[in-house]
This record gives sequence, structure tokens and C-alpha cells, in this order.
Amino acid sequence: MIKDDTRQTIKFVAWLIAIIIVVYIAAVIIVFMAGSPSRKNDRQISQVASQKTPIKNIQQYYHLNRGTDSYALKGTAKKGQVYYFIYLPNSKKAYLLPSKKGVSENEIRRKFNQQHGQQKISNVNLGWYKGQAVWEVTAKNSQGNYSYTLYEFKNGSKISEVANL
Repeated sequence: MIKDDTRQTIKFVAWLIAIIIVVYIAAVIIVFMAGSPSRKNDRQISQVASQKTPIKNIQQYYHLNRGTDSYALKGTAKKGQVYYFIYLPNSKKAYLLPSKKGVSENEIRRKFNQQHGQQKISNVNLGWYKGQAVWEVTAKNSQGNYSYTLYEFKNGSKISEVANL
């Protein structure tokens, strides 16, 4: 027969393992639910793009919220032409932008690095801001402070910059 203190220890360990499993499952569910709207919007934008535009192969997704929630993607048509597609889910408006009529993400990265060589780019997103397509560069300086710089899609000129947040 197992002694009483051994039984209590086994019972405690069993409860501890059960609680850890429940917390783990709850965390997985929370993370999954948190990403659900983004995945839904990515599916929605890819569906709209494949039905209403010449885009057949999607290469990258973007999301920007600067007063207007916007989802964007980069893709290619059958003949290899590169397009950017911006979708505004709240107003159901969409914009198709041929890459040759704007500046690419790589060009924006180069331009930002030339102007702000001491900062490290965290993210680059395409989206909609004040009635136009923009690139937003999120960067971090050596002190760990973030900066956000907006560039026009059409010509790559700087629109605004907010630093040291």
C-alpha cells in the first residue's frame, strides 16, 4: 500500500500536469483566434484578386492600418507581369497597381537604408494612406526605439516620418 504522502505527491503532480496541458491548449486557441481575422482577410483578398485581376500567382501579403485598414498583395499574371493589389475591407474598394507604375519594396528598402543607415528595417508594408498607395517602413535604431516612415508608391518620395517611439 502506498503511503499517504506519496499519494498526495502523485495527486499533486497529476493536477499540475493537467493544469499545464489546459493552459497550453488555451494559449494555442488564443493565438489561433487572434490570427483568424488576418488569415480571413488574406483569403478574401486572394479570392478577390484571382477573380477580378490578372494576378494568378501570389508572392507576398501586406497589411497596413494608418487610419484606413488595408490589405495588399504582390503577385504575377500569366505572362509574368508583376502587380500589387490593395483591398480596403471596410469600404470594399480595391486598387490594382502595375509594378512598373510604382516603386518596389526592394527600392524602398534601398532608399531607406541610404537615408537611415544606422537603423535596422523590421518590416515593410504596402497599404493605403490618405487616398493613395504607400509603403511603410518600420525600423529600429541602436537604442531599440522604433521609427515609421511612409513613402509614396508612385515615385518613392517620403511622405512622413515618426521616429523614436
